[in-house]
Amino acid sequence: MHLGVPALLDFYRKHRDEESLVLATIIATEGSTYRKPGAMMLVSREGEFEGMISGGCLEGDLLHHAAKVFDSGEAAFVTYDMHADEDIVWSLGLGCDGVIHLMLQRLDKADEFGFLKQLEASHEARQAVLVALVTTAAEGLPCGAFGLLDQSDISVGNTFLSENLRLAVTPWPSWRYRSADVNFADNRTTVIQVHMPARTRVLICGAGPDAVPVARVLSELDWGVQIVDHRPAFTKPERFPANCSVIQCRPGQLADSVDLTEVDAVVIMSHHLENDSNYLGQVSAYEISYIGVLGPRARRDRLREMANCQDIEVHGPVGLDIGAELPEAIALSVVAEIHAVLNNRNGLPLTQRADDEKS
Repeated sequence: MHLGVPALLDFYRKHRDEESLVLATIIATEGSTYRKPGAMMLVSREGEFEGMISGGCLEGDLLHHAAKVFDSGEAAFVTYDMHADEDIVWSLGLGCDGVIHLMLQRLDKADEFGFLKQLEASHEARQAVLVALVTTAAEGLPCGAFGLLDQSDISVGNTFLSENLRLAVTPWPSWRYRSADVNFADNRTTVIQVHMPARTRVLICGAGPDAVPVARVLSELDWGVQIVDHRPAFTKPERFPANCSVIQCRPGQLADSVDLTEVDAVVIMSHHLENDSNYLGQVSAYEISYIGVLGPRARRDRLREMANCQDIEVHGPVGLDIGAELPEAIALSVVAEIHAVLNNRNGLPLTQRADDEKS
């Protein structure tokens, strides 16, 4: 699940000199909603915000509720019911037929903005994080109390909540969020537990002209992007988005130049058979969730043979079938397939899925 953590942390860094921020978290939903539990939004006292809890139609109203939380310092709960008559829902005619329940809490600079400081450190160390937020208060455990545990076993916040999270990490969980009832000092309380995966990292092997739009689309997703190529003319950083890492190295030096243990997906697109097989041979030695190569199926099979990795899955022709021909459309196709694979989805039209579920 992509929670937009990089963007939230950028907002936090820009506003960390302020006295407080308000965090809005979706703690439950019913029916069809734009975002799901665990989605977060940060708000400054001046009304700036980052993160989305809807398609953009509810955020403005939420700012009014955030202003009250800034003043009171107490956690507050807001429910948006899109089942209501459209004149009631600000005449927007949302028609989503869903309900969103949110908790708003103030995070103060004096308290290191709750879990944000450690979330930043864990994110930079590329460690997945679990966060628990109390949504039903118990004596000694108010709404908004938090515990954080990252994949390297660093914990902050309420010790009871952090220890409760530790029970869920053998092995590290794959769930995205869950609501849990826990016993605290003989009192029953409810928490939402949110899984924030490490930042997705994609490696592009080959920095030719068609690699540029792929990097752009990946960059728009706030994913970490590395591009490698041995050609000086192609490894000029200014050709790619500023948040991409561009590395010049020979294909045979890939494993020495890139930490392949931290790569989630690889796209091999140097358009040179020997170089591509060299790249493929090295990345195939690691547990990488997605490996894709440009070109027809026969070329993919030839590369697997040359790289002696016939036993691993290689996507090729790379991408989803959207009729792409030009580089920009091919980039969209490729990134869409990566996104689908990393989220265990099949990439089929949502209309078909909805019709299948209805039938």
